[in-house]
Amino acid sequence: MTLTATDFYSGAGGSSEGLRLAGWDIRACANHWDRAVDTHRRNHPDAEHHLANLHETDMRRFPTTTLLWASPSCVWHTPAGGRKKLPVDQELRRQDAGSVDRATAFAVIAAAEVHAYEAVIVENVPEFTDWVLYNWWLDGMTALGYRAQTAILDAADFGLPQRRKRWFGIFTRNGDVDLSLPHLPPVTAAAILDTDPGNPVTRRLYVSPQIDQIVEPNTPHLVVYRRNAKPRRADQHPLATITAGGNHHGLATVTPEGPFHRMITNRECARAQGFPDTYTFTGNRAEVKRQIGNAVAVPIARWLGHRVATSLGETFAGAA
Repeated sequence: MTLTATDFYSGAGGSSEGLRLAGWDIRACANHWDRAVDTHRRNHPDAEHHLANLHETDMRRFPTTTLLWASPSCVWHTPAGGRKKLPVDQELRRQDAGSVDRATAFAVIAAAEVHAYEAVIVENVPEFTDWVLYNWWLDGMTALGYRAQTAILDAADFGLPQRRKRWFGIFTRNGDVDLSLPHLPPVTAAAILDTDPGNPVTRRLYVSPQIDQIVEPNTPHLVVYRRNAKPRRADQHPLATITAGGNHHGLATVTPEGPFHRMITNRECARAQGFPDTYTFTGNRAEVKRQIGNAVAVPIARWLGHRVATSLGETFAGAA
């Protein structure tokens, strides 16, 4: 049996790429941002591509597949900017941007009701479980005959040089997916960095206090555009979480000729998310950064794809 997948809120395709590497046939994807759909189409040309607001879409327009992967919006689940949890009655009215954004998760239930997927994987930030409608949402999946398994997975545990914790919900009929973590050696940022040290530092920078703390000469250090951050050796530490909003990751090297500095490139960020260098992105630099920061870490999607396939009784050549 060919295992097929639909990817909702697919973004640039980190989840699709991971599933593809696990042996899944990506039949359809959907996203509301045309730039991300263009990138997905370029790398997964055989899939159906839908530019759609999934919260207002007739789910019958999509093909029925074995698996649904969905990464509903996480923006309004995080506490950034002093966002507060609304009472249930206000959340249900959907009269503000936050409640409308969080309600994108209900598209998962709508699609599962129509297509009766054998398995559903949902990805979001850990704060997703703090949503006032989380238990109601979970009950909706249970009512459709699914058993839920949940886990917080960190990209650093899957061979990536990045700390990135995300919540995953795995829904199958039997609830027997093996989620035992792989035992992989840690990978440092140095593994994905190009050799370019950057430009000489000729003026004080926001990260100059961090550069001043570097004592090992000719040793690249990670510097972060955050308050109270400290430099960390790139050959000993992973990157902090790669985000969609701006580039906060820099690289500094102190040499006998003086300090050098540059920002981490989009390609290096893509590598830290598990994208191969052959993966192409469309758009300008800021749009590409947004796509990379929003993406699912490719190795996690691949690992979950293998584990779900195994639970469905399928085996793949080269399975991890």
